[in-house]
Amino acid sequence: MERTRWLDGLRGIAAAIVAFDHFFMSEVWHPFVSFWTDPPEGNRHLVQLPPIRILFSAHGMVTLFMVISGYAISISLLKDQNSTQFLPRVSSAIVRRAFRIYLPVLVTASLAQVLFFFDLFHWQFDEGLLNDLPKPWTAPWAHVRWLLNFMADSMNVIAFEYRGSLNGQLWTMPLEFRGSNVVYLLILGLSAWRVSSRLYILPIIASFYLWYGNWDIFGFVWGLWLAQRAYAVSTASNENLNAEFEMAEFEESSNSPFTLPSWRSLGSCGGKHRYVSLKSRKCTNFSRIGIALTFVAGYYLLCLGNDGHLPPGYQFLSVLQPARWKDNWDIYHFCWKSVGSAMLVYAIGEFPCMQRPLNTRLVQYLGKISFALYLLHETIYQLWRDPLLHLIYSTLAGSQYVSSGEAWIADPVSFHLAWWITGVMLGGVAVCAAHYYTIYVDNRCVELAKRVDRWFSS
Repeated sequence: MERTRWLDGLRGIAAAIVAFDHFFMSEVWHPFVSFWTDPPEGNRHLVQLPPIRILFSAHGMVTLFMVISGYAISISLLKDQNSTQFLPRVSSAIVRRAFRIYLPVLVTASLAQVLFFFDLFHWQFDEGLLNDLPKPWTAPWAHVRWLLNFMADSMNVIAFEYRGSLNGQLWTMPLEFRGSNVVYLLILGLSAWRVSSRLYILPIIASFYLWYGNWDIFGFVWGLWLAQRAYAVSTASNENLNAEFEMAEFEESSNSPFTLPSWRSLGSCGGKHRYVSLKSRKCTNFSRIGIALTFVAGYYLLCLGNDGHLPPGYQFLSVLQPARWKDNWDIYHFCWKSVGSAMLVYAIGEFPCMQRPLNTRLVQYLGKISFALYLLHETIYQLWRDPLLHLIYSTLAGSQYVSSGEAWIADPVSFHLAWWITGVMLGGVAVCAAHYYTIYVDNRCVELAKRVDRWFSS
């Protein structure tokens, strides 16, 4: 598990960026589009350019979730493929995954529905959503039916249709569950194949879904390939380590001087320097350069804005994208960000130095509360963002907050102070809520899923 702790940290950073972005997204739009967007006077900000632009790449973080999930849910199963408990473990993983995703979602959606029934939200919801929802303080059973229909739509991964909800971020849940089942099917279906064969076929499968425009499936399958590759490298490293010890025994029996290789020298990027030729070392250096360039390219793709078209600096991608995407922005911007996520996770997995910041205590803490933070943050903003923002702005500026555009023009200093003070306050509330939600809801849902699985399998 030490090899994959960094995945938790990366997931935590991605969830924090999503929560950060949703605080601004419905009102302040310029950080989410490119530097070259018209009109020029409303743009040309440094935050619209890489590398800072990554802080406002919520959709890119969603694609990152898919790759991370594909990696994380498969790595332990791959280690047990030669065990007699492999089939029971796959069965258990599938059952627990459904409960793991949808029990916390049910709690979150129920909480939002109760708050809406008591008319406690202060938020400009989508008009189409408000037309479908029952009115506050009326028809309690209609609210229950609406909630059950939402859960049914979310759980139908065969032909799901997202029709909006009080928690807009929950649109990813059916994608998460569908992609997880694709990974489990591939692990089971390819379990009799040689590892080398799996390493060849999985990129082909992933590329097919990318060409087809199923960016979420591509992300999950690519995560599975990365996990399979990491497992193969780990197995090869153990074999090389055994060979090192055999060499040590041989040289000691020959009375030759020998120094036991340090653990730091063993790995996919290091190795047995004593037995490596100068040409091999040059190849290793070129490999490191290639991995670094892969990281930069992946990071750059994740910084693609939400302009509705490819902006300058990204227009070369139009030559590379398949005709099947048919200039559909919703498809090709997610596809290119999925490619960026795949490149980024691959590069970080190859460079231990990039993993160290992700293994720090703060980032690991964000990883532990990441699912709860993702589920809860919008509800907190919907309750308190606008009242608190308007109160702080009116106190500082001495005038009412009518709209973001008017407030910016009237008093830019008060506008920025009001947004950042509100953000810091509600960000702290969101983290605290996610902390206790993880303890009292998320962890208990995990335990309940385990008990249900044991009950069915006993």
